[in-house]
Amino acid sequence: MKANYFLTFLAACIYTNASSQIPTGYYSTAENKSDQELKNALHNIIDDHQEYYYSSTTDILRESDVDPNDQRNVILLYTGESVDAEDDYPGIWNKEHVWPQSRGDFGRTWGAGSDVHNLRACNGSINSSRSNFNFDFCYNSCDNLFGGSKKNEEIEIFEPRDEDKGDVARIIFYMDVRYEGDSGELDLEMTENYQYGNSPKHAVRSTLLVWHNQDPVDDFERNRNNVIYDYQGNRNPFIDHPELVNHLWGDKQNQQWNSSLSISLDLEDEVFIPNPVKTEYLNLESDINYTQIELIDMRGKVIRQLSGYVNRIQMPTSKGIYFLNLKHDNKVILKKLIISSF
Repeated sequence: MKANYFLTFLAACIYTNASSQIPTGYYSTAENKSDQELKNALHNIIDDHQEYYYSSTTDILRESDVDPNDQRNVILLYTGESVDAEDDYPGIWNKEHVWPQSRGDFGRTWGAGSDVHNLRACNGSINSSRSNFNFDFCYNSCDNLFGGSKKNEEIEIFEPRDEDKGDVARIIFYMDVRYEGDSGELDLEMTENYQYGNSPKHAVRSTLLVWHNQDPVDDFERNRNNVIYDYQGNRNPFIDHPELVNHLWGDKQNQQWNSSLSISLDLEDEVFIPNPVKTEYLNLESDINYTQIELIDMRGKVIRQLSGYVNRIQMPTSKGIYFLNLKHDNKVILKKLIISSF
């Protein structure tokens, strides 16, 4: 229970950094609303975005999915690979529709088919393996795929690697709200039941809620949201305000949402984490010398702690998701780490 409480608090704290790039008043019409009224307001805010031909979205992805450690590369969904941004189809990577094209049969058309919020650079082979399977935990008869994802061909489920679970969930949440059936567009809907065929529904909603909480928003998603906003003119609300998820589908559905409910910390200095981290030591690019640094695993266990004025910490040898708890006087900064091989 203690670990679960810690992770809930930690996730909420990490979310706060997203607000720095949100245009003033962007979500004002959603304030003090709940349930369907809140969903309608969010839809109207992100609706009618600037659309692009599908072929033009490749260049946008080269910018939105850029590797912060190597500006020549993009980070691939489901595998975490950093590959040459110019080596797109028919090369190493192509474009993954996270909400599958066949779930609504929208293909690569304007609207849902070319919405960059729904597109990710992806290993072509893994993209093909994922197919249009439902998102869910894979427990039995699973094929382990390159990069850490899993699938079950028989019941058509796909489980992304842990580092991508939250990213996937927040994209699906966005698609559910953005496409509501008005103006001749599809009405996309999350559901609890596995889906087959081309109905405009996708599963599994309860699993996506779990993934959203297990894998909080990170700097990669925030940067991606800002880049896409520069092109399309709309944002993913669930990256900017992750607490909205519980107001729409979780335990706060009857409660009014207000942006002031977002947890805020005294964060005068932004700390950029170049996820995925691929070096043995992480040097924190900040003018602050921290009085304490804690490295924390997904269970809430402190696995490394440094005291005194430090800004460098050794990374764990095991791949996975970790968190940094950075302290300086009365300031606290919490950041998500994705550890890759080095």
